Amino acid sequence: MSHDGTNTSGWGLRYPGLVMGKGGKNEVKEFTGMWALKPDADLVAFTDTLSREVPVWGGPGKTFSEATTMLGLIRTARWFVARTQDFDGYTLFFISQFDGTLDKYFDDFVLNGKENLTKIWGQCVGCPSGPDATARDVVEFIARGQIKTLACYDVFPSLSLGQIYKAADWYEKTQKFQRAVSKGDLNLEDAVNAFFGELAESYKQVPSDAMIDTEVGRQWQYEDVAEHIGK
Repeated sequence: MSHDGTNTSGWGLRYPGLVMGKGGKNEVKEFTGMWALKPDADLVAFTDTLSREVPVWGGPGKTFSEATTMLGLIRTARWFVARTQDFDGYTLFFISQFDGTLDKYFDDFVLNGKENLTKIWGQCVGCPSGPDATARDVVEFIARGQIKTLACYDVFPSLSLGQIYKAADWYEKTQKFQRAVSKGDLNLEDAVNAFFGELAESYKQVPSDAMIDTEVGRQWQYEDVAEHIGK
């Protein structure tokens, strides 16, 4: 895990984020950001965007998790709300880990489109809006909310998502082949040829999932944490 203090970002990022698996076949990057929520932020609309509406990049009929799986880059992402000393009221936090560069990650953010981006970050103070605002303007606003991460963890930083999918695919095909051979009722040469043929076929992406609290707008965030930890 390391970081580099230089800034070559086209998005004005002040910090390149933590890098895991440096020197291996793959590197995992992370981004953490925070933005002040508007006093009248509609978190029901926020969760509706993630749970029911189709992301632009996924095409027709794709859910948020299905479309995100298609990108093949995002390993994990989460949004949550908390109080901080930086802003009055509540703050929106966003944390993500992904393959590829931080710049490329924000380039891909533009693919969400202005409408989808503003359904999330439009709930925040200062987010560009109006007919003249563009998706790039909104993404630049998102990038400006960056904060440093103290520590993060990834179980397979040296493996890309594509490599993980392929390993899972090969394991399943090998297990199927072993079980077929153990029965002893087939031609071994034909079985081996069929097995190698299956290995050569493109692997299918492992299904991803998204867990969304659709009640968050009705059941507000905890305000008694200090009390519970004895402060």
